[in-house]
Amino acid sequence: MRINAIIIGAGRSGTTTLYKYLENHKDVCFSDIKEVHYFSVDDLYKRGEKYYHSFWRHCKNEKLKVAADTYLLIDKKAPERIAAYNPDMKIIVILREPAERAWSSFQYAVNNGYIQKSMSFVKSAEEEDFYIKNSDITILNNLCNVWQSMYFEHISYWSEFFSRKNILILKTLDLKHNTMFLLKQLSDFLEIDDFNEHLPKITANKSAATKSKALQQFLLNRNNPVRIVLRKILPKNIKNIILHSKLPEKISSLNRKETDYMPLSSENREYLNRVLQKDKERLKKIFGIEF
Repeated sequence: MRINAIIIGAGRSGTTTLYKYLENHKDVCFSDIKEVHYFSVDDLYKRGEKYYHSFWRHCKNEKLKVAADTYLLIDKKAPERIAAYNPDMKIIVILREPAERAWSSFQYAVNNGYIQKSMSFVKSAEEEDFYIKNSDITILNNLCNVWQSMYFEHISYWSEFFSRKNILILKTLDLKHNTMFLLKQLSDFLEIDDFNEHLPKITANKSAATKSKALQQFLLNRNNPVRIVLRKILPKNIKNIILHSKLPEKISSLNRKETDYMPLSSENREYLNRVLQKDKERLKKIFGIEF
C-alpha cells in the first residue's frame, strides 16, 4: 500500500471543503479521519507505516489513496520524510489571500484558546520569531499565524524535494467562486475522472467559536497536559479505537458555534501587507500565483 496524494495546507484556506469533495469521488479513498498527523508529528512518525496505513483499511478498489495534514506546509522535516516514503507523491496546496488567511488563523487561535483574547494581533505576530526557532510543529501551527502565510518560503522548500509537476497550487477564491474550474484542475492533476458538474456545493468549516475552550484544547491540542497523561496510560488498542472512530472530530463539531469573525482592520491589513509583500512578490514571480 502507498498513499498517492496529500493535501498539505494551507490551514484556514478551504482544505476541509477540498477534502469533502475528494472524499465523495468514486476514484478516491480518503483516510477514515480527515487529518492523520503522521509525517508531521515525531512520536506518530515513529509508529511506522503500518500505523499510517491503518487509516485506509476501509479502502476497496479506488484508484487513489489520499491524505490531508495542514501541519505539513510549514513543516521542515515532512518533505524529506514523504519523499522517502513515496517520491511520486502528488502534493496539493490551496492558498487563501495571505493577509486574510493570517487574520483568520489568528482569530481561530484566540477562539480555541491558543492565544489570549487580550493579546493584540501585532503583538502576537512579533512573538512568532521565538516560536519558529524553538517550537514543535503543533505550536508553530497554533501560534505562528503570519509566518504560515509566507507561502513562497514554504512552497519553495517543498520544491527542493518534489518536482513542480508533482505540486498543484490551487486558490481558495476559485474553490469558492469558480468551483468546477478548480475541481477540473484537481482531477487532471490526480488523473481521475472529472467531478460531476451537478455536485451540490460544499462549504465546510465555517467561522466558529467554541462553547468550551477547555474541551476544545483537550480535543485538538496534542500538548494538552491531560492528553499527554492519557497517551501514557491508555492501552494501545483503546487509543487506536478512539483514533479511528472520528469521535474527537464529532465532539469538536458539537462544541462549535458559528460566529462572524471580526473584519481585518485597515491598520492590521497595512501591517500584514508590509510584512508579507516580499513573499507575495516572489510567489508571483516563481510560481505565477497572485491574489
